[in-house]
Amino acid sequence: MIIKRRQIGVAVSVFVASAFLAVMTQSPSGAAANTSGISQGFHTNETNLVMGALMSLDPNDKGSAILANTDRVTNLVGVVEDKSLLALSNNTPEVQIAIGGTTDVLVSDINGTIHSGDRITASPIDGIGMKAITSTQVIGTAQDGFNLQNASTRTITDAAGAQHTVHIGLVSAQINVSYYTPQTDQSIVPPFLQQLANYLAGGRQVSIVRIIASIFVFLLAFVSITALLATSVRSSIISIGRNPLSEVAVRKGLFEVGLTSLGILLGSVAIIYLILRI
Repeated sequence: MIIKRRQIGVAVSVFVASAFLAVMTQSPSGAAANTSGISQGFHTNETNLVMGALMSLDPNDKGSAILANTDRVTNLVGVVEDKSLLALSNNTPEVQIAIGGTTDVLVSDINGTIHSGDRITASPIDGIGMKAITSTQVIGTAQDGFNLQNASTRTITDAAGAQHTVHIGLVSAQINVSYYTPQTDQSIVPPFLQQLANYLAGGRQVSIVRIIASIFVFLLAFVSITALLATSVRSSIISIGRNPLSEVAVRKGLFEVGLTSLGILLGSVAIIYLILRI
């Protein structure tokens, strides 16, 4: 069963989620075992943190970390870890967060069962991940499948009041925070253009229509500038050939054409930026 993340309300309180996670880490099947990578210390005001919980940077304090959820997905930073091979610390009260390597991650089947190779992103439940099925920021890539036999079962309520059964457990994942665009979302737009457009738009997903409109504006500006420069250069050569004394006037004309071309270029860049951002 696949549940769209935006339809799920915050039906599980932080206290209940924290208590549940604490129980999981005490059980043999829930104990994190895969630890291989680099972690970094971050200040946090969160309590009852457990291994494998997804963390985001606090938007109000970039030096602090808070439990990740769908509202904080753009600030994903890593996963709580205390047994990494290399730990970076500034000797202040902090939590160690894995920012690279392989470690166990707390996940759910809110967006469907996670298989090896699936990308993991933040879910509506604080600190718990889910399979990424749309373009979004991800914490990394699952290295094995989600074992439902070792998972804990919980019931949550979506925004419409309907209840859903959700399984929560651990999967091994390669930590690599990045922006993920599924193949089905790329359509006719090359991946690098989609990623560039998303970056210029501040990290949010840009529709294909806006990308195509931006490409049209760019091509129109390119053709205009090319035609303007080619015509000006050709006219200048002919003018100098007919009248060598017109060199000063020709240079002035070329300078004005250059300024005009620069104006067209800057104007098109501004238009493209507005198309992608608004």
